[in-house]
Amino acid sequence: MCFGTPMYQTQEKSELPAFLEDAYKKLAQQSTAVTDPSVNYVPYGGQRLSPLTNEQQLARQRSVEQSQAYQPDLNLSRGLTSLSMNPISQSDIEQYQNPYSQMVTKNVLDEMRRRSDIQGQQTSDAAVRAGAYGGSRHGVQEAERQRNLQEQQTRTSAELGQQNYQQALAAAQAQKAQQLSGGAAFGNIAGQQMNLGSQGIQGLQQAGAMGQGQLQKGMDIAYQDFLKQQQFPYTQASTLSNLLSGVPGQQMATVYSQQPGPSMAQQLAGLGMAGAGMYGAMKTPSDMRLKENIELLGQSPSNINIYSFKYKGEEGNYEGVMAQEVPWASFEDENGYLMVDYSKLDVDFRRLN
Repeated sequence: MCFGTPMYQTQEKSELPAFLEDAYKKLAQQSTAVTDPSVNYVPYGGQRLSPLTNEQQLARQRSVEQSQAYQPDLNLSRGLTSLSMNPISQSDIEQYQNPYSQMVTKNVLDEMRRRSDIQGQQTSDAAVRAGAYGGSRHGVQEAERQRNLQEQQTRTSAELGQQNYQQALAAAQAQKAQQLSGGAAFGNIAGQQMNLGSQGIQGLQQAGAMGQGQLQKGMDIAYQDFLKQQQFPYTQASTLSNLLSGVPGQQMATVYSQQPGPSMAQQLAGLGMAGAGMYGAMKTPSDMRLKENIELLGQSPSNINIYSFKYKGEEGNYEGVMAQEVPWASFEDENGYLMVDYSKLDVDFRRLN
């Protein structure tokens, strides 16, 4: 094979491994989609807050009705209790006094006078028979009778009045006690009605709260699902980005361009390098398959073999290495032949003649 004309130029470029190209394209598409300003905000169309259940609505209605149901008894209790706390007045006593007490007193007093008059008449008759009627003795007896009558009537009238008053006072006190007892009774009735009603209402509220809680859980789950759906493109893009960030995303590729041109010797000479030292930094074709007249000249300080050789079909002798012996500094060109990066070696590539 003749390598009289190819000239190689090398450059390095960064490129993605083929197996990652589709993943990066997908990530770019998703990122563009989720950040598209033309996409409108999508509000949640479902219900967020559970309404009152039938049990809760019924409990609220019962609460209003219950407050009205026991209110009359409660009002009676308050009224009677308030009356019982008022002090007993004269009018309270008078309403229980016997309206016939004065008549009874008058009758008793009249009877006392009648009896006293009979006694006085008997005394006068005796004085007439004794011829002493109208005398001083008779006058003293008559005055004493009148005084006794007056005292008896006064005492009797007072006793009857006191008796009537005490009876009326006892009746007024009994009324106060009845008012207090009645107030307590109506209060108990109102309390019982309130407790019974509250128990029923509480049961409705508990049942309603359970139902409402289940409805709310369902609404919350639906809302969370909506949020997950909205976040799904972002989640996918983020997950893919995180995965790709842990994979070597780029690789360095060396590209060689082959152009028609002068021979290998002309290429090397045309570089304008008068001394051999400039060749040391070149990437040079060094595949032993391209060479002939190969002779070992010696070794470098790092024990790399140094040869003299000619390129097949070309004139001129060169000094350098065989690419097959320095794999760490060798790489293939697009034709499958090895080249050597002399910058990685302690050997210089140079032309001898």
